[in-house]
Amino acid sequence: MRSETLRRTARGVAVVAALLAVADGFRWGNRWYVSTMFGGARSGNDLAAERLAGAHGALVACLCWLSLAIVAAVVGWQLRVVRA
Repeated sequence: MRSETLRRTARGVAVVAALLAVADGFRWGNRWYVSTMFGGARSGNDLAAERLAGAHGALVACLCWLSLAIVAAVVGWQLRVVRA
């Protein structure tokens, strides 16, 4: 019974983390696009450089959420395999 609860929790964490990773992926793309529309960071435009820094922050957050989703999915899978 405890294994089933842990597996459900791991699956829930994996789904939520995957959704947040997708959201941060869209946020990264949006900020990267806006930063390139203002001429990029090399043009000396402070707004573009700020947006590019925000885009990199969103990319890092996306990768962290994706890593958490993968780890939670692996844990849930291992609990399922061990139970079977």
